[in-house]
Amino acid sequence: MTTWREVEAAVPEFADRVQALFDAHKHKTIATLRADGSPRISGIETTFENGALTFGSMPNARKGADLRRGARFALHSATVDPVEGDEPKWPGEAKMVDAH
Repeated sequence: MTTWREVEAAVPEFADRVQALFDAHKHKTIATLRADGSPRISGIETTFENGALTFGSMPNARKGADLRRGARFALHSATVDPVEGDEPKWPGEAKMVDAH
């Protein structure tokens, strides 16, 4: 598997652009594969440090189990950060609202 440090060394201009785009917004989404092969989409935060792209997960999170089973994933950086505290007005996202 290629490391981020190897990408930085091979194509530094591209690596700089990618890092700038990912650093522009706090929230990302990661797609992993469930045990049955279906996709799982989860929210995540990432960091570039010491030549590595890192992200964390809660110890029992299903995305972590997915990655332990198979290291393939897709990572997407949001185009906008949602406004904290105004969740019903977030564009482009489904929200659960208590109708009672």
